[in-house]
Amino acid sequence: MDNYEKQVYTGRKLFLKYDQDKLIEKYGLKHDEEYLYLKYIGTEYRIDRGNGAIEYVADDEWTDCREYTIVMTIYDFLCCSGQEVLPPLTGQWQPVSRFVTAGSSPSTAPFVEKYAKAFSGKVEEVKQACTCLGGKQTERLAGADLTFEMPVLPDFSVLLQFWDGDEEFLPKILLLWDKVSLSYLHFETTYYLQGDLLKTILQTIG
Repeated sequence: MDNYEKQVYTGRKLFLKYDQDKLIEKYGLKHDEEYLYLKYIGTEYRIDRGNGAIEYVADDEWTDCREYTIVMTIYDFLCCSGQEVLPPLTGQWQPVSRFVTAGSSPSTAPFVEKYAKAFSGKVEEVKQACTCLGGKQTERLAGADLTFEMPVLPDFSVLLQFWDGDEEFLPKILLLWDKVSLSYLHFETTYYLQGDLLKTILQTIG
């Protein structure tokens, strides 16, 4: 078992310390006696209320999820906030760098550039993939070829912008976050979520 998988099991134990009835009420989670249910980037997940394990739907069957970034993002979303009532999302978007002091966060540029190149020349395919994942196309901002509000967790979205490349400019992706996002997730988790979202869009394109 590698360190990432160990953290998944540690996350299960920590999750079980939380009052599940309060989480159900706070996040409006579907539930039954055995599981809590939620959707993450277009895929249905459930959490075993007895052992904290997370499963996802694959080929109409529930399958154990040990993908570190997915598991930790779901746990963090449900357990990060100590507030009884979450602040409503504002619809005011900003880059993740706005949440920290300038220069104190690692750049996501090399990682995002990889996906921007993969999306290049595929504006329509990216559009269809975002729509398939529940995204809502919005008014184009800053000349972007695509601007989508992407629901990634229960009642929580990010704004995805994509500029296709041409002879003069390289393709570009920009993810924007609601200004109260850190009431829902820790800063580090935004990087996990960003990676999971772009990876899922690329997989959806095929």
